Amino acid sequence: MRRRCPAALLLALLAACGDEQAPVEAAPDAGTEVTGFGAFPRANLVIISLDTLRADSTSVGGGPADISPSLAAFAEGAVVFEHARAQAPHTAPSHMTLFTSTLPSVHGVQNVAFKAEVANGESRAVIVPAREDVPTLAEVLKASGYRTVGLTDGGNLNPPHGFPRGFDTYTYDLAGGEAKVAAGVEQIGQLTAQDAGPFFLFWHTYQIHAPYCPPDEYIAHWAPDDYTGVLRERLDSLEGMSFKERFSAMKTVFWKDRDSFAEPEARFLHGVYQGGIRYTDDLLAGLFAALRDHGLYDTAVIVVLGDHGEEFHEHGHWQHEQVFEECLRVPLMVRLPGGRQGGTRLATPVGLIDVMPTVLDLLGIETDTLALPGRVRRGGRSLAGNLLSGQEPKRLPIISELIYDRGEGGDFERLVAIYANDQKFVQDRVRGKRMDGKVIWQRHLYDLTTDPDERTDLIAAGRGGAVEKSFEGLLAGFDRMVELERASEKERDAVPVTPEEEEQLRQLGYIK
Repeated sequence: MRRRCPAALLLALLAACGDEQAPVEAAPDAGTEVTGFGAFPRANLVIISLDTLRADSTSVGGGPADISPSLAAFAEGAVVFEHARAQAPHTAPSHMTLFTSTLPSVHGVQNVAFKAEVANGESRAVIVPAREDVPTLAEVLKASGYRTVGLTDGGNLNPPHGFPRGFDTYTYDLAGGEAKVAAGVEQIGQLTAQDAGPFFLFWHTYQIHAPYCPPDEYIAHWAPDDYTGVLRERLDSLEGMSFKERFSAMKTVFWKDRDSFAEPEARFLHGVYQGGIRYTDDLLAGLFAALRDHGLYDTAVIVVLGDHGEEFHEHGHWQHEQVFEECLRVPLMVRLPGGRQGGTRLATPVGLIDVMPTVLDLLGIETDTLALPGRVRRGGRSLAGNLLSGQEPKRLPIISELIYDRGEGGDFERLVAIYANDQKFVQDRVRGKRMDGKVIWQRHLYDLTTDPDERTDLIAAGRGGAVEKSFEGLLAGFDRMVELERASEKERDAVPVTPEEEEQLRQLGYIK
């Protein structure tokens, strides 16, 4: 019997918000519910994470028809969630949510981007790790008898954050897509050659991430021909560098003076980014071929996703530092053994927080009897039954957060975004004003049915009304859930990163 955790209670609260003022709609009754628990007992699990891939930049999500043929072919035999959202626009918190089914406010992981004084006056980047009492997906599967392998491009998926927990093998070298595919092909061969029970393989690459460095032929095909600004020269200066070396030049060369960039740079950068997507997609063909060659393509549960999107100055910023749609909408596709329900598209919005409970149910993992460091959280809901039946899940609000409060200037980014019924409410918990001795935080509301680009703030226009009040109720429920989930949390000491980890973070631009 599964115990209902505070996050599950929040889901129940959100599902109950069906009155005329609430921004939530329940899905129509589709008949007998299919739970999906144990549909593929002890099947192998493969999760492929394409860092910085926004949904609308794939052919599956409405992008150019020829930008991602490998993903399009995969989607033909998979269930595609057309409106998936990350719970954070940063790599570390988004992946920890994926691995724990908890929100960033609960697991506590943030990207690193600062320096702090440690022993002997030495200045070094430090990280506050994930809560040890919140089990990760790898820990759960390892306790269930799975072999566990994580192949990552490192950076913010580093050991101090807690990502290696539960993995028998965990790599975090910043090597790029080509090297990662080669490592994945090798690992697939080794895992399938052993008669040692099921396995979980997590594969991740930064290849799409800035500084957007695909081979020249991809840039020539995808970037605008008429651009003659400084970025062409900067890309030329990166020619011949290794993947690591290009990343190390991201802040000093690629993004230098980026506050002066304008619309021509945005168009050019978006084109180079698209070239990186096509290059990565071409590399993925080799990984998918290895899965086929070793009999996994039709026997394993395979999940392909992006951890967050990317902005090209749509809202005045670059990369992924906000909670607008371009930073949160991501691809999410699940291929079931035998290609069951392949080609099905589900339009109801879901979150990456739903992935862990979904795959545990599909694999028939009963967590209550496992020796784990704490209670397995289910901040998301299982979509296993929807995958098997093709029925739309119930519409529930989806919460995303940007928490970046360990920077040199203190608490400078802390946003909560709630998406429900094609409307999005954002509370800015940094910028506000004092009225009658109280701090009134900035709030924003967008109707994505009429304003998909989020240009008109209904609250600023005086049109928040009853919808704003409904979102305030959801926000109160979220705050209460976080309070309950963190009630027993132990204080965690900051952990200094190693020189190797610090160099990786510097290469990725997270440390000055």
